[in-house]
Amino acid sequence: MTTIQLLGWTIGAAYVALFLLATIIASRRSSAPIWLFAAPGQRLPALGFRLGFVILLIWPLDRSFDRSYFICLLLAALGAGLALYGQLHMGRSWRIGAAEGATGSLVTDGPFAISRNPVFLGQIVLSCALVPFGGWLMLLGAALITASAIVQVRREEAVMSNDPAWRDYAARTQRWLGRR
Repeated sequence: MTTIQLLGWTIGAAYVALFLLATIIASRRSSAPIWLFAAPGQRLPALGFRLGFVILLIWPLDRSFDRSYFICLLLAALGAGLALYGQLHMGRSWRIGAAEGATGSLVTDGPFAISRNPVFLGQIVLSCALVPFGGWLMLLGAALITASAIVQVRREEAVMSNDPAWRDYAARTQRWLGRR
């Protein structure tokens, strides 16, 4: 493994570790459950995220694609940073999954002012940026994370669409990036 590949792996592994740590902290601070993937329609995204995160940790085992790009490393760091910033910015509203009546307060400022899904967007950028470092295995991980995010966003939007404040927010903020 080259030095730049090691840096790429470190970014991915650090993201997974910090994601789990921030989730544990949020769980301890919240009076409501934050793990909501048991709700209907979320089994496949939950599995996809789990497998994608495991691949973020094990992709160096695949030696089939041994190229390094600085820009990819930068994008991976930016994606990890955006995902963590979004997660931490949600504070007590942080949830994993979506269930009626268990969504937490609507967060519309900070990174959520330019994307309704900065955590998922950051995870997608992170995993896609590491594809050149990790070959076919990381390509699989990026595909799993991206597909899981797309499915999960649709589920969350279905749950949130009953809230008039969320509908107003959705009318002015793009699903992935930008203002309307």
